Amino acid sequence: MTTFKSKPLSHSPGIPCPRTLFSVQRIIGTSLFFLVATLAFAPTGFAKEITPRSISRLIDERLGTENQTQLQFATDAEFLRRVSLDLGGRIPTIVEVYDYLENTSESRRSEAITRLMNSGVYYRNMATFWRRSWVPQADTPEFDSVTGNFERWLMHRLQQKTPYDELVTEILTLDQAAIVPESTTPVGFYDANLAKPENLAASSTRAFLGINLDCAQCHDHPFSRWTREQFWQTAAFFAPPVMGKGDRPQPPEVQIPDTKLAYKPALLSKTKIQWPQQLDSVSLRLVLVDWMKTNQEQLLAKNAVNRLWAHFFGEAIIEPMDDLSRDEFQSGPHAQLLNELSQTFIDSGYDLQTLVEGIVGSNAYRLSSSPQSITDAKGDIQKQNPATENDSKADSVASFHITKATVRGLTGEQIYDSLQTAAGLAPERNDVRGSNDRSQREEFSTQFYIERAHSAERSIAQSLTLMNGGFINELTAPEGNRVLVSLVSSPFMTPAEQIDTVFIAVLGRHAQPAELQAVQRSFKSHPDTSHSQHLGNLFWALINSSEFNTNH
Repeated sequence: MTTFKSKPLSHSPGIPCPRTLFSVQRIIGTSLFFLVATLAFAPTGFAKEITPRSISRLIDERLGTENQTQLQFATDAEFLRRVSLDLGGRIPTIVEVYDYLENTSESRRSEAITRLMNSGVYYRNMATFWRRSWVPQADTPEFDSVTGNFERWLMHRLQQKTPYDELVTEILTLDQAAIVPESTTPVGFYDANLAKPENLAASSTRAFLGINLDCAQCHDHPFSRWTREQFWQTAAFFAPPVMGKGDRPQPPEVQIPDTKLAYKPALLSKTKIQWPQQLDSVSLRLVLVDWMKTNQEQLLAKNAVNRLWAHFFGEAIIEPMDDLSRDEFQSGPHAQLLNELSQTFIDSGYDLQTLVEGIVGSNAYRLSSSPQSITDAKGDIQKQNPATENDSKADSVASFHITKATVRGLTGEQIYDSLQTAAGLAPERNDVRGSNDRSQREEFSTQFYIERAHSAERSIAQSLTLMNGGFINELTAPEGNRVLVSLVSSPFMTPAEQIDTVFIAVLGRHAQPAELQAVQRSFKSHPDTSHSQHLGNLFWALINSSEFNTNH
């Protein structure tokens, strides 16, 4: 920093020369001018701090949910259960429910979100979410062996707060030749695609860009933006380089099966490629990854935001999720929200923690799943909102409003971990320790697999499993359920308090007076049944209810 010293005049000791003062002021003024000019013409995101709160405000402004007085929110019990399932992959424990319901502070929701997002269950749950988004083949028996290692790698990276773009880069630039046996890597992405260039091209563009290139693999579709040539040019990025003149590696050519056509790597945007001097399989794919992160359409960020939105709200901002590049999705209120959230995500440095916390901290996420009534200042009902996302088809074209939360089905992992939690049991950790044997959790999750939560329907086989499966029978017996054991061995609790505790353990809320009376009448009508068996029957009835089996 420059220090300006003034020369005192002889007739006025200690008083700076006016000319010197003017010079200093001019220099400072000029510096301030350039500072203001620099800030004025700086990029939009240069000085803008991205926080969870700023993301929440953006969401609520775009969805019309910023005015809390005209919104119907989920109850405290409903919110805690919803956010616990979405962030932690399981229902809240009895202690968590009591602590939250007794907390009357305005910060209780943000405190619960922070606690969940800094817990092991959050990283485990989100590792499963992203693995399922990127490697859906692992949900099939043929490729289920790749799940454990891939999710362990992802859990570790999420715990390190690794930015999203770095996660994608690490997957797509993995040097398979340098993998050490038994190491934790994302090699499962390549194994699930059989390391074939055409499979990797289709999976990479779908998983990381939300682009469906599959149809272009065999022919040019009349209504598709992408051509057969572009598909195989993308596939060429996943082929090994070939030796050219002077024994220098050159970009490879991939030949279309059963044809004489062959294509070299080329970007979907047709941008000219500056090939690195030292070309190998990793640097070849890095060219593709760098383009993913810098292309004008921002598909890498849009795809991530769109998939996370579907996870927390049931439906994506733009559906279908794997076709974001269609022309009709480039304008309108949905596109505007996705564009703004994606730019915010990029400006944050692809910070997943900030994005997720901003989404679940919004008023839109807190909305009740019950039909909503809009009231005026006097509390009188103005109109009854429909049980749909938008008030009308005409309104949906001009705006994007959410009036109620979507009731969603639970994944197999969520059901299993929630059953364990309701029974007071610790979740299985085989998938974390690295066992090669399929655990009970994995088998259960496979049986209860759902493709999309908002459209999930329970099959007859799944319903029968929840009613009379071996795992369920163990949980409804006192010896296999720590909650029931504790209740039976607690003579200081009244029967009503024990019943209420089962409701809290399974549904995350207190029993309603009418429910409590109905259960007590049922118990009294069967005097030959032991009290412990009554509680086990109640536990069975509640875990088979739609309230337990949905996220609402």
